[in-house]
Amino acid sequence: MNNYKAYQIIFQQGYDFITASKQLELLIQRIQEFIFILYSKDKVYALLLMDDRYKDLFNNIEITLQEFKLDEDIFPFQLPIYARLKFKQHYAIPFCLQPEPFPLYKVLADYAYNNNNSNNNNNNNNSIPLVFFMHVYQRNEKSSIASYLRKHDLKRTSIFYAYADHIRQKLQATHYHTTLLLLASNSKEALMKGLSAFKTSYFTYRINSNNHRHELEKQRLYKHIMKRPKRPLFSNQQYTVLSHTEVVSLMLPDSLMLRLTIDGIRPYTTGTML
Repeated sequence: MNNYKAYQIIFQQGYDFITASKQLELLIQRIQEFIFILYSKDKVYALLLMDDRYKDLFNNIEITLQEFKLDEDIFPFQLPIYARLKFKQHYAIPFCLQPEPFPLYKVLADYAYNNNNSNNNNNNNNSIPLVFFMHVYQRNEKSSIASYLRKHDLKRTSIFYAYADHIRQKLQATHYHTTLLLLASNSKEALMKGLSAFKTSYFTYRINSNNHRHELEKQRLYKHIMKRPKRPLFSNQQYTVLSHTEVVSLMLPDSLMLRLTIDGIRPYTTGTML
């Protein structure tokens, strides 16, 4: 990943979720591997780490990219606790059937708003309370999903009656992504607020401590994020294998009008400030 570059996602004025989600669904099918980072500071930052050969794919759509310098002093890996998310059941069962806005943007926008108020009161609080990481690697998982459906179809299990139509729809996807999902924080309270953005009927998690006082490259969280996601083993069916629709549903806000501060600064970057 040494040739990867960091880009900040810029949501342009007139951003429309339905249009942007359709455009992004097509784009990520053409990207073999990338890391998506979403965090809150003075505003909500959405970043992409990827090979720079993919940058031109974002031309002429509602989402544009701007090169972003990752300074270790602000790079949002150095947090003491993190949660790794997995599916409660088999990854053949999708958590959504069509693109949905990611509720975590609203949680992060509240933190950004409060942070701006603290700075206005001369508290100089530039901490990063919450960060979401998604490492996406494209693989062909259609056969394993089809096998899971076939097994429950033959036995007519409760899974078949509850989710057969959903699994069939996931099978219609053209691209699948072996995905690592991590949420990191500087407090358990903030971490639990972040976890509330994920559908509890589909996701489970495990909270771990991060050796955040070590050098960046030696931190457990950093190693997890930078390591390419592996193909799920037979005994690890809760691993997050996502369709391109599910990936997009963890990347986009519903609108740009989440919250505005008094001086008109948006809580996350748009093409033009108010």
